[in-house]
Amino acid sequence: SSGINAEYGEFEYLRNNFKKSCKLLNSAPKSCPSKEHIPTLYYNNFGCMHFKMKKYNLGVLYLSQALEANTKAVKAAPQGCNSTMYSINHHYQILYNYGIVLLHAGQPKAAFNCLSQAATVYSRNPRLWLRIAECAIGVVKQSQENEQIQNCKSSTVKAIVGSGIYRKTILNTNFQNHPKKCSAGLLSEEPTPSLTYAALCLNNALQLLPPSNSGGPVNVSALPAAPLKDVSKLRASILCNLAYVWLGLGDPLQALKPAQELFSLTAAPVNLRLLGSVYAAEALILLNRNNEATNCLAPEFVGAIINSTNCQNKTNEDDASSTGSSPIPGKVPATQETMVQDVHNIIILNSVALYCMKRDLNRAKRILAQHLSTLSDGEIPAQATMLLVYIELRQGNTEAALSILY
Repeated sequence: SSGINAEYGEFEYLRNNFKKSCKLLNSAPKSCPSKEHIPTLYYNNFGCMHFKMKKYNLGVLYLSQALEANTKAVKAAPQGCNSTMYSINHHYQILYNYGIVLLHAGQPKAAFNCLSQAATVYSRNPRLWLRIAECAIGVVKQSQENEQIQNCKSSTVKAIVGSGIYRKTILNTNFQNHPKKCSAGLLSEEPTPSLTYAALCLNNALQLLPPSNSGGPVNVSALPAAPLKDVSKLRASILCNLAYVWLGLGDPLQALKPAQELFSLTAAPVNLRLLGSVYAAEALILLNRNNEATNCLAPEFVGAIINSTNCQNKTNEDDASSTGSSPIPGKVPATQETMVQDVHNIIILNSVALYCMKRDLNRAKRILAQHLSTLSDGEIPAQATMLLVYIELRQGNTEAALSILY
């Protein structure tokens, strides 16, 4: 009956009844006459369950114990018996799970190391290559955030020099790191958590997917998980990350194609399609195609994406046996409503900046003022403050610009 409890626990796990699954697995035997090593499977299963319950740090703990138990089992196995060794050794399956949980626990560098090792065995899994790319992006973002100035109103002013009529206010211009130019020929580098290597991983993932216009059933290998029957969301996540990476590498022409393909995918989640329009507009601006960029940020275009009936209302989350992705590169998945609002705020700020570049200051000021009226003081980003100060200065309203800063 104890063995039945273990199987029933796995069944409840597949039904997302995680608390009941925990109780059943705890009642299962800790040893059995089979060739399987029970402690390894026990810790692995509990790590997966805590991941599904969004208790990522506990998942990391259990899966690290699963790796240790697996190592002990392999050392204790009789030498020269390949069949026994094969049935006992679950190193790469656990390493895959461990890497996914580490990524969600906010440890992208450790996750990168785990998943890179797993890729030597599961190299035909497109979702694995996406996860490795997300780890690399996460490492880069963490290093940038350590150097980045906090997005608050006080960070807008860098220094004040002089006094009286000679008093001058020096504004801060270093709100983000400017990307370095990179050519596609640099994509042959060794596995390191960088944007260059992330682009290589994402291209691998795209090559492993069937063509988007191919008919018939889809059956894409995703070992150690079950085959993928639907790759629409996976494709959208890959394109989103690829556009982001190429923009980060300073190549807007390479970024434009995946961005345009992304917001044209009617089966993609709404938040990813919105990001596609943001990335496409940024790439077009860098290519001096401002009129086309205006179309990508137009309220009518954005509204059509948000109200699209083909977009899903919920974003899936990834683990060793499911699909999904982090919609905003380098971030752990949040609720779809929050993500859509965040992306919508970015679109508004980008559209204001674009109208400033086109010297349509009155329209830019009107859009920005309308947007700021919906935010509280603590929610106003420094970029919005800088845009408003810039508009006032360009219109000759020096006193109004100073009043915004103090």
